[in-house]
Amino acid sequence: MRTLTLGLFICGAWLSAAAGTSHAADRASAPHADSAASRDPSIVGTVGDQFITLDAVDQRIAAQLMRLRQEQYELRALALEGMLDQDVLDREARARHITVEQLIDQRVTTKVAPATGAEIDTFFTRNRGQMAGRSLEQSSAQIAETLKTGRIATARAGYVQSLRKNYHARVLLEPPRFAVSPDDDPSRGPASAPITIVEFSDFQCPFCSRGEATIDQVLAKYGDDVRLVFRDFPLSIHPHAEGAAIAGNCAREQGKYWEMSRAMFANPGKLSAADLAASAASIGLDAEKFKACMASSESRAEVQRDVADGQALGISGTPTFFVNGVMIVGARELDVFTRTIDRELERLGKAR
Repeated sequence: MRTLTLGLFICGAWLSAAAGTSHAADRASAPHADSAASRDPSIVGTVGDQFITLDAVDQRIAAQLMRLRQEQYELRALALEGMLDQDVLDREARARHITVEQLIDQRVTTKVAPATGAEIDTFFTRNRGQMAGRSLEQSSAQIAETLKTGRIATARAGYVQSLRKNYHARVLLEPPRFAVSPDDDPSRGPASAPITIVEFSDFQCPFCSRGEATIDQVLAKYGDDVRLVFRDFPLSIHPHAEGAAIAGNCAREQGKYWEMSRAMFANPGKLSAADLAASAASIGLDAEKFKACMASSESRAEVQRDVADGQALGISGTPTFFVNGVMIVGARELDVFTRTIDRELERLGKAR
């Protein structure tokens, strides 16, 4: 899958081009068609006495063009963020008559405390499998450096944000906004919420599972200001993803969608038919009703409708979120959602 190098965490698969038929306008003669085409920039091709318009071409590749719009925005946004950060740092350094490097050293680096022994021990325990067989003693210096580097990065980001506020730096670049239907899919939060997040996800995608923790944080942070709509986008590279999506909808029929969703995300490697039946039993679903629903063509059709809608939006990987139509791709950090939601609330005149 083609993605931006932004540290995204996403499950992806190539999708076929969006289906579309080019519209060719009939004309009386080929010479007349050639003459008209030379005058009309919207005509980009001719075959005999027929025209092919740019709109028809764009319709054929609508999903790809949507992805390109998003990639163009993210590239511009990344460059803009870097320019704003550098500008406020330059201004503050000049005001203090020092270099930017000295400014960062004085205001950030020297204020970050080294990792404690307990923090090093905890990190080692949680990441023992990545230590290539090295002992705690052999790894402690590297762990301490890793922890300190992370703290410096976090402190630097916080300091730059404070400078942005002091110097009234603002992002005015508007993101592309997509028309995304919530359909009749499962939702959390009030329908009247000013912010609607539509999530396209895959229960077998490990990054989707990671993303759910962030979404829980978002819902806790914003309360009734946010509504979450969950839509299925099982990827063909995940053999059990479609079955899991159907299982979620079957649990919904018995009023336990979110319980089933959490059970499946908790074990994305255990989604076989037997595993799904066991999860259904663990949350108290009626086994016979669940079995009948799993075999139903209507249940599969519901999932396929979600996939078709996602493909039309240019989605090629999971998780993909739309915050009031603004796309966020991948299992991103809480601050990515916070920035997007806060800008949306400000745009709507509902800033906190």
